[in-house]
Amino acid sequence: MTKRLTNREYFLKIIQMMNTYFKEKISKEDAIRIYDDEIAPYGYPSHQKYMLYQAEILNTYNDNILSGKYKKYFKNPPTQGLGFSKVLNTSYYITDSLAHSLFNTDSPNDFKFIKRVMSLDVLPTFTVVFSNDFDLGEDVCANVRRIDICKKDTGISVQVHSGKSAGQVQYDFLIPIVENDCCQLCATKEFFIENELGYITLFKGLAHSIKKDDLKKEIIELFKSNISAFQNETLPKMYRFVINLLCLMTQEPEIVTTQKPKSKYRTTNSKGFSAEKINNMPNVKWLGADFTTRTIQSNQEDKDPSDRTAGSPKRSHWRRGHWHTISQGPKRVQKKLKWFQPVFIKGHKQINIKEEV
Repeated sequence: MTKRLTNREYFLKIIQMMNTYFKEKISKEDAIRIYDDEIAPYGYPSHQKYMLYQAEILNTYNDNILSGKYKKYFKNPPTQGLGFSKVLNTSYYITDSLAHSLFNTDSPNDFKFIKRVMSLDVLPTFTVVFSNDFDLGEDVCANVRRIDICKKDTGISVQVHSGKSAGQVQYDFLIPIVENDCCQLCATKEFFIENELGYITLFKGLAHSIKKDDLKKEIIELFKSNISAFQNETLPKMYRFVINLLCLMTQEPEIVTTQKPKSKYRTTNSKGFSAEKINNMPNVKWLGADFTTRTIQSNQEDKDPSDRTAGSPKRSHWRRGHWHTISQGPKRVQKKLKWFQPVFIKGHKQINIKEEV
């Protein structure tokens, strides 16, 4: 009887297979370090499942290139393989309340400030992990699970991982550094289109189906439709979130807190005798651990005049947040950007707070 591999053993096997594709190898010690680097808090996607899935999809993607299987389905198939990164990102686990508030805040109009923010000390690389319950509503990335943010020479590279498990679909885009006061978001959209970044999502997302020769035309069209929706609808949301988060981490560094583990050991997969345990559990870095969403009733006196609607009961909704430049110090020459967080207006017609984002 063949022994069933544990998740860790399976991960190491895949890394070993991937080492045959590239000159730069990942050692067994490095692979174990990558796999055991994070232990997600309760209610958040498993770091181990994410790493395992990423290894699987990259290995399949590379295998499809070498075997020429992409040529069967695409006129311009990928020819460049992708390696598994040995760089360990610092992970920040964000609370649902802060995540929704950042998505519902208009990004600053001060492009000079944004440029300064893009050179943050927290960069070049970190990851924001969303809870299993976080939901963007009607969106191709409704189940966004993590966003990788990495500083490049040309701007900020962003990877959005979406999916009910650990984030099975990955969308890539770049926030380029612009000259003068050009629209940063416009430049981000143009870069996505001109560099055909959507095809990275297409080729990786279809890798398993192509390997099995089980790819139907309607599946390709569905992926293309999702990429188009990401470009037109989701990318502006993700841009807004990333810029707002970087601004907040600059202006209010106390938004980041560190929680020490309660125990030294944690089971990482399965049950029974095959369970694996990790000692020296890492600290958990939180974004917005003490943050609370500001909520008011629609009939309160301090509501926005634009919210006044005669007739039928109002539906619950968000009143958008914004950034405002505050003058302070001697002669008020010192400038600081202050965040006026969004407000959730509870109407008479109730909905879930995460529905309207």
